Amino acid sequence: MRFLLAVCSATLLAAGPSLAAETFAFEGRWNCEVAEFTFTADSYNNGSEDMPITDIAVDGNGFVLSFDDSYQLFVSVNPDSTLYWFSPVSGDSFTCQRLD
Repeated sequence: MRFLLAVCSATLLAAGPSLAAETFAFEGRWNCEVAEFTFTADSYNNGSEDMPITDIAVDGNGFVLSFDDSYQLFVSVNPDSTLYWFSPVSGDSFTCQRLD
């Protein structure tokens, strides 16, 4: 039993980094009309400020990105490879062009 527990634990630990290395379609640099936005799996830059992403949730064809202070954004990559960016807090939305 202890051996099985050790094997399972080792397997989960080994899988951890590969799960964290998952890439998302929204990652990269985007021209979003008002500024250049940059997304990674763990941060978002709005052109002037780096914001750590605390959670990423799949929502239909897009993603809800959560940040400190309960702030959230919705992003989705459109069939034409543009990014739709929406802030439910401000009501702002942008169609962004990929830069890289």
